[in-house]
Amino acid sequence: MARVVRLADLPGEEVAAGVAGASVTAGETRWMDAKVLRLAAGATLDVTVPAGSDGYLFVVRGAVRLTVNGTDHDLALQASAVIEEGTTVALANMFDGESELLQVLAPPQGVASGLAGFGGGLDVRPRDQLPLVVVPEQKKKRFYIVSKEASKSQRGHAMIVEYERDTVTALHHHPDAESMFLLLDGAITFVVDGKEVVVRPGDATVFRAGDVHSLRCAEGVTEASFLEFHIPAAFTTVKE
Repeated sequence: MARVVRLADLPGEEVAAGVAGASVTAGETRWMDAKVLRLAAGATLDVTVPAGSDGYLFVVRGAVRLTVNGTDHDLALQASAVIEEGTTVALANMFDGESELLQVLAPPQGVASGLAGFGGGLDVRPRDQLPLVVVPEQKKKRFYIVSKEASKSQRGHAMIVEYERDTVTALHHHPDAESMFLLLDGAITFVVDGKEVVVRPGDATVFRAGDVHSLRCAEGVTEASFLEFHIPAAFTTVKE
């Protein structure tokens, strides 16, 4: 069953001193494991991407420093990192308050997909430096994180999408991929399990393969943006 998840409502469990983790996908997806990591001020955490998986990080709130092999990378709000399997990164909260990250493994640890993953070690980019593709006929802008235009991988596809007031993605489903959306700005009306639901920043929607959904800007909203994942990267879209 498709789900709407408010990240702030997820109960966290301590994974390190000053760090709590909470599952977003809750074991209900086969090819994607998503969780939020909440780092208190000054907290640090080492994260290793397991063999056979891609690791994707996205800054939802605050700012962090990511260190790999002695090299520091500062990730501000809505920055992303794509991490190759077997790589260990050290995270440090650089914000005065709590920082929150979305962490996605594609596929989850121990799940064999047989698909080639990201092979570039580490790719860190702020939102305004992501490859941009404008789709005027659909009234959309796409900022690619994991795709043929950006960090290449068969295991996952990720992008930030901007909608205009009249942008509509009609009812459809993906029979061969799971999807997740995280609202960043504005508000979007989704159809989830046949019902309209308005999602706002900090809300995520999770769809298993075959779950029917649609989305458009909510009433009175002139623009909105969201983080979108399809896993694995090659997927079919079937209109209803």
